[in-house]
Amino acid sequence: MSDSDGVHRRDVLKAGGAAAAFGLGGGSYLTSLTDAGDVSDMGVETFVGQDEVFFSSCAPNCRGRCPIQVHARNGRVKKIEPGVPENEAYKRACTLGLSQTQRVYNPTRLKYPMKRVDWSPDDPNVEGRGEDAAFERVSWDEALGYIAAKMEETREEYGPKSVYFESGSGDYGTASNHQARLAALFGGTQMDWSIDINVGQGFRRVSGAGWFNVATNQATDLKNANTLIAWGGDIFASRLQQDASKMLDAVENGAKLVVVDPVYTGTAAKADLWLPVKPGKDPHLALGMIHTVLDEELFEADFLRKRTLAPALVGPDGKLLRAKDVVPGSDADKPVAFNEETGEPEVLEPETFGPYALGGEYTVGGVTGRVALDFLRDEAAKHAPEDIAETVGVEAKNIRKAARWLGTRGPGGVVPGLGVDRYKYGHIFGQAYATLVALTGDYGRSGSFQGGYFNGTGISTGDYSAPEGSKGVSKIRQTKILTGMESGDPYPIKVMYAQESNFVANQLPDRQRWLNAAKNLDLIAVADMHHTPTVQHSDIILPAAHWFEKEGVTSPYTHPHVNYREKIHDPLWESKSDFWIISHLAERLGYGDRFLQTKREELKKMLEADEYVDYETLKRQGTVEKPTPVVKYTDEFDTPSGRLEIYDEDAPSEKGQTLEVPKHVESRTADDWESADDYPLMFMQKHSKWRIHSQFGYQQWLRELNPEPQLDINPVDAEERGIENGDYVRVHNDRGEMIVRAKVNEAIQPGLVNTDQGWYTSDYIRGHHNDLTHTDVSDVTGNFSFYDVRVEVEHAPAEADTSKYEEKQPTGAKATGPGVGGD
Repeated sequence: MSDSDGVHRRDVLKAGGAAAAFGLGGGSYLTSLTDAGDVSDMGVETFVGQDEVFFSSCAPNCRGRCPIQVHARNGRVKKIEPGVPENEAYKRACTLGLSQTQRVYNPTRLKYPMKRVDWSPDDPNVEGRGEDAAFERVSWDEALGYIAAKMEETREEYGPKSVYFESGSGDYGTASNHQARLAALFGGTQMDWSIDINVGQGFRRVSGAGWFNVATNQATDLKNANTLIAWGGDIFASRLQQDASKMLDAVENGAKLVVVDPVYTGTAAKADLWLPVKPGKDPHLALGMIHTVLDEELFEADFLRKRTLAPALVGPDGKLLRAKDVVPGSDADKPVAFNEETGEPEVLEPETFGPYALGGEYTVGGVTGRVALDFLRDEAAKHAPEDIAETVGVEAKNIRKAARWLGTRGPGGVVPGLGVDRYKYGHIFGQAYATLVALTGDYGRSGSFQGGYFNGTGISTGDYSAPEGSKGVSKIRQTKILTGMESGDPYPIKVMYAQESNFVANQLPDRQRWLNAAKNLDLIAVADMHHTPTVQHSDIILPAAHWFEKEGVTSPYTHPHVNYREKIHDPLWESKSDFWIISHLAERLGYGDRFLQTKREELKKMLEADEYVDYETLKRQGTVEKPTPVVKYTDEFDTPSGRLEIYDEDAPSEKGQTLEVPKHVESRTADDWESADDYPLMFMQKHSKWRIHSQFGYQQWLRELNPEPQLDINPVDAEERGIENGDYVRVHNDRGEMIVRAKVNEAIQPGLVNTDQGWYTSDYIRGHHNDLTHTDVSDVTGNFSFYDVRVEVEHAPAEADTSKYEEKQPTGAKATGPGVGGD
């Protein structure tokens, strides 16, 4: 093929013999057995052959980061099994990880560097991007030359920050470190997240810790919990590899499992108590539990006195009284409490117990202060379970039961998923549940849990990603990446180089807004293994190697190991490792001397900064367990006071409410929302057990089980609209629409609908689930609120073409499922 030959998107995806590489049995394999005569005469050992077994690790954006063993024969992967980490308690794998044999040899693999036929450095022709774009094959030299030249041109005209280096969550190996190093040398921009940071930021205001959810005790300590509240996460679907098994260990040991979720999930089915909270009412519910703990005096008073600001005195201005102002002779700029034994104010030092008052008003140093815990009592008093039961959709007796279990049964806690993050004001829930487990003393002890990220580890790389002498990276939130592309706020974004990411055309909210904003970019270059929607909207395509085709290291931040990946065979077709791509791009940009010649040399260099992991040991063992605390939060907290700040004197505000203590605030989930009559149904997009975001959805084994997107809708809502199970429906609002098959489902509550997220554009009859979402964010956190979405549902129009699902359902391992080709 000459470089000038036009290749349309289906040509990019031709299997080129990849189907034969799946390693599946098939008819010829069975025939060879049945025609062979007496098996005893044929030499079974010779027929079966001998596998080589390699160390590797999964590391897409899931919690497992499981070590795996890869069996290969004649240079081809045949089978995946769970690997055995140094700490065997973390030996796990899941359906997705075991299907990697299909992923590495999937027909959607990108094979060659490509250029959009109607893109040129002088005329980007942005209208040519999209579903109908055609691509032509180019050499690696040409592709990298185009990218480097456009980056340099953009740096000259707009400054280096106008070049955006995006690294998504497709693989938590070291590729993002290599890209970050180049971005720092160049002086470019990288994203700071606007996804799944709501709850963690709210928790952080109380404890000083938390961002992407919250780190907590190691998962192996779950067996020591007596009460666990799994809140807003379907652990037995989306966290199956490590977390689910450990939670079941707790249940088998007698723990009470409470599940808070608007959907009756697989996790809820395992629970002792399911609290079917209405969408967005989670802070209400948490405050109802706080009311119960305070009202029934279930709190750990000694813990509150020693490790929290509960006894701190608050002045008339809402600020904490300071020792320097009210304690004679003291110059300490620290909060004070009232000592009930001495009748005097006392400095509240971190981790220091005293007989401090936990209620009332006291005049000290001529100033009257009120005990901080009383402010929480006042707010909680508005949320008695009997008063909020109808609002939150949970019976009062069950709200109290959950709180009593947490407050009376010993160690326990809250294990939040990422569901509540996806409401606009989800950070208030983070503040609320951090306060709840403070009241019950569930910090810093075995069996107590405060977050959903069980304590793990990663490699320490020192200054690798920000090397000495580099210009440094400008990090801005994804919300600002969007406005930078649209209007130049805070500065123009003109070039995007993305790797391991399917964000722009598939995973970000208000997808059409992102695609329109991207028209202001002169170049979109994407390095990926597979033909994703984001690849389809690019100008330059770079085929990246699967991790079986390159040496690597992974960092499982939810268990205490570093994992090694052996290279099993060379990259297929013309694909290259991300390190190769980045280092060769760096060479063209003048930074080639800042990268070593081989990935192995680079890995050894990176690991030099880690005192616990050396390359040779890791390579020999496959995993190294790093010293990692089993129990978190045993020392003073990383807050200004060193204590849990259940009263926040520097609190932000939301909609006129100042959040010194948690107060319920809602967005589109409010019953009186302005468009509630037009769009009466809340729309969520929960995680699927068959995908990790948009990964794995094109693998045939999994596609047989999960062939097309569906809309979960309660029978009550379906009947009101004349919808029956299996009908195709149009889901719409003022931003967009999608057409999918309806699944009438009693597990979903009335007023709520769901389509599992991650599906490609081509999987829909029309539209896309992220054409319905929006980019309205809280000023406090800037976190995208995917679940704060309203829609209406009706029958699909008669002209909707549903034939691809009605006529071509997958029926076997070799069948071509809809969308499996990626187009």
